[in-house]
Amino acid sequence: MENSKDKRNDTFDLVSLSAVAEKKAIFLNEETPAYKDKFLRLYIEGKGCDGFIYGVTFDKKADDDLCFPFKQSSKLLLLVDSKTFEFVKGSIIDWVDDDRGQGFLVENPRHKRFKGKFYMRPFWRKQFNGEKEKNI
Repeated sequence: MENSKDKRNDTFDLVSLSAVAEKKAIFLNEETPAYKDKFLRLYIEGKGCDGFIYGVTFDKKADDDLCFPFKQSSKLLLLVDSKTFEFVKGSIIDWVDDDRGQGFLVENPRHKRFKGKFYMRPFWRKQFNGEKEKNI
């Protein structure tokens, strides 16, 4: 019988890294002293009417983090805290360098599900506020 961690790992390899983002992440990890010995972290920075605001940074592993290898890269590992996990499956991490600026960009094809009044839904409230699930 598979344990739940194995199932999460199988599911989570749906988070992918573009070739450009992979090269940039490896470069930053190897060449930036502040990022050495750290992992790539995908997180939710906030939420508005248009859905979640995602972020990517380099960070050390915390106790409640889930850690996954990218299918595309043997040199990088991804950290996601357990509360964020359900909301980022299927995401694509890309690197942009254009008029918007320079940095990682997260595209989540499931993003439409998290728009509007989703914050009021029981699952979101339970995940991020630690409240018990209620019927609303």
